Amino acid sequence: MSGTAERNLKLTLEYDGTDFHGWQAQPDCRTVEGVLREALRGLTGESPQIHGASRTDQGVHALGQAASFQTASPVPTERFALALNGKLPPDVRVLRCEEVEPGFSARFTALAKRYRYTIDRRGVPSVFLARYAHHHAGRLDLERMGSAARLFEGEHDFASYQCASGQPRETTVRTIHAVRILERSGRLDVEVWGSSFLYKMVRTMAGTLLEVARGRWPPWRVAEILRSPGSESPGPTLPGKGLCLLEVYYDLRALEESLAGAGPGDGGPPARGLTDSGPRT
Repeated sequence: MSGTAERNLKLTLEYDGTDFHGWQAQPDCRTVEGVLREALRGLTGESPQIHGASRTDQGVHALGQAASFQTASPVPTERFALALNGKLPPDVRVLRCEEVEPGFSARFTALAKRYRYTIDRRGVPSVFLARYAHHHAGRLDLERMGSAARLFEGEHDFASYQCASGQPRETTVRTIHAVRILERSGRLDVEVWGSSFLYKMVRTMAGTLLEVARGRWPPWRVAEILRSPGSESPGPTLPGKGLCLLEVYYDLRALEESLAGAGPGDGGPPARGLTDSGPRT
């Protein structure tokens, strides 16, 4: 394929994370990035560097993961997703493929992401949610949970809400645009919009909110932990299977529309600190 101009392609993917050791390629482990690279090798003969918008952890799912890479393959962009799906296992699917500008990176160009943590509230755990939700059948005070969720919004130091990843970070300050508690038939969804997230941060936020809803903590405990980063213990980090990456935002208007669709919380507008500048991690 020498002499063929390289294209920068962006993929939108969904996957069931149950049988994966997360997104990031690891030796002797089945990962989403790993099977995607193998599929690309089978389709194009290349092994490109893949930039994933979110390095989802073991067991975590995605409905709107994004990945970008460069290729000299002659496969037309409009046919790339279909051809690649023919090489992928059934628990990963490419939903869309589009050509993007050369400087685009699915990881570093992202403005924000939206995650959902699902709690199965049925007395008997649902067979159909077993792979995708954390089960809790006890009574929950959703009003208290909603009040606590609102305290996460804005810019805070989330050092207490991360798990040790072994990777140094310049800062643990993050901006959360909105947190919404959505009650559905037999389940509860905690949806979080944020500029970026620390390791297992959403799962720990969900665990803290569950403690509040169970009546073990008052809502203001969330703010107390944020005010003392690294010195106060949050709630438990809930299992990865309940977490799903719903969407990655690269357009400010799309993010604003998503937040507007979420509706305001009890404390006012859901979007805070929206900006179109700077890379995200």
